[in-house]
Amino acid sequence: MPNLLGRARVEQRPTSRLPLRAAGLALLSGVRSTAGPAFVVRAARRGSLPGLRGTVFERLGSRRVANALLLAMVGEMVADKTPLVPPRTAPGPLLGRASAGALTGAALFAAGGRRSTVGAVLGALSAAAGAFAGERLRSRAGRTALPDLVPALLEDAVVLWAGTRLSRNS
Repeated sequence: MPNLLGRARVEQRPTSRLPLRAAGLALLSGVRSTAGPAFVVRAARRGSLPGLRGTVFERLGSRRVANALLLAMVGEMVADKTPLVPPRTAPGPLLGRASAGALTGAALFAAGGRRSTVGAVLGALSAAAGAFAGERLRSRAGRTALPDLVPALLEDAVVLWAGTRLSRNS
């Protein structure tokens, strides 16, 4: 695309925002554990993460993985509305969310040509922070006159909106 001087401008993906995007998508895993990986897979399927080719994360771009994670994310959003789901900060669920965040961060860092271990640590910490923040906000909303379904659906909407925005810019 030419700039004002008529020269072609080289499109480059800014990697300086990579840590923020990885942290943001991983944070979503603290709210809905499958969200971060699902949005990474969606970006990979769309071709927005060509840097995954040749890495251990290459299979994240497969249709089978994409379908499985999409189904898992929808299932989690439905299950979250039931009383059967344990608190997200209980040890088991928190470990699962941190693991999903680690996968999200590692894959994005690998796609950006950076050390995936750094992305994994950032992702795990971000997901844990998201779990505690989400639980706190949800409990505060529970003290209002709103039925619990309203904040739960609002969480889903925020996850879907933020995940879509962040994965398009990955």
